[in-house]
Amino acid sequence: MKFRTPIIAVALATGSLLGSSACSSPAKPRPMTMQEMVAADPLPLSKGAKWTYKISVLRYEPEKDAEVKQELDWATEVVDVKEANGVTAYVVKGWPTDLMDFDKVPVASERTILRSDNNFLWSEKSEPSLDDAEGWFTWPLIDGQKICPSAETTYCWQVSAIETGYAMSFYTGPDEVLYELSPGTGVSRFRYLHHGTTNTVEAKLVSFKKGTGK
Repeated sequence: MKFRTPIIAVALATGSLLGSSACSSPAKPRPMTMQEMVAADPLPLSKGAKWTYKISVLRYEPEKDAEVKQELDWATEVVDVKEANGVTAYVVKGWPTDLMDFDKVPVASERTILRSDNNFLWSEKSEPSLDDAEGWFTWPLIDGQKICPSAETTYCWQVSAIETGYAMSFYTGPDEVLYELSPGTGVSRFRYLHHGTTNTVEAKLVSFKKGTGK
């Protein structure tokens, strides 16, 4: 099955307590209130916006007859924006799903995320049109919510509240996909797991840079 999914996440910063003893623990992040979460942008897309991730990949390699771990850096960036009739198309290069299947070195492809009011969708085209678009989610999300891409499918997104926002999980027989979405930042964590032959991808957000464009 081809996953057509994206992400959202904000990492709430924690800082050391200056002047405290060496054994002091960092302050814990304060969870966002519902009012703060609703007011925040779940996926702050704009031209030039960039998310940098630390990636860990574990795969079975037949030629070595062993599981091999690979670590790398990965960037996701909004490279183009188009708007028409109340719909905005964001062309994103390097969506984390590019890491689900690659040979030796991952290649960043381009995908289009559409936004219409608080509705987020995927499109095969780079134009701001809802024709043939696939729905993803509508903000705000709700703890326990189930979001099905279409009435014909039995596979749906499962939503759960977490300290920094929401987790969205998608399960099929052989595969699992997880996005942790934090309002104000975007996708803070991405995880892909294939049951059977080992193929696991873990992406954790290192930094987020706001875009300078629309």
